[in-house]
Amino acid sequence: MITTHKDHLVQRCHERGYKLEDVMECVVNKNGDMWTIDVDHPKYPSAHKMASGVGTELKKILRMFGIKSTPNCSCNTRARIMNEKGINWVKENEELIISWMREEAVKRKLPFFKLAAQKILSMAIARAEKKQVTNG
Repeated sequence: MITTHKDHLVQRCHERGYKLEDVMECVVNKNGDMWTIDVDHPKYPSAHKMASGVGTELKKILRMFGIKSTPNCSCNTRARIMNEKGINWVKENEELIISWMREEAVKRKLPFFKLAAQKILSMAIARAEKKQVTNG
């Protein structure tokens, strides 16, 4: 249990791709803006819950190029979507995901090369498939 300002939970949700309303069960007490939070509760937005899948693998690869999620980007939310929907969904929606990557590159004023994005996404898919076979 921790007692902290509610904004810290809001920030944690944003960093890890959760919506505040989806994690409120982990809040055990509210005293104004100071909330007591059960960090061991299943609804707490912990980082390890997003531990596997194409989204996580994509984030790891991009991090090798110095591209990291920020509080203002939608990277964690989108990574979580990819993880939850699974490898087949990602394969069926590659163009959507490439458009997400393009959108984020534009926001960050980074160059975007579709072929490079496709290769990076393919690598993330292959890594997720390998881990699925190893762990499954």
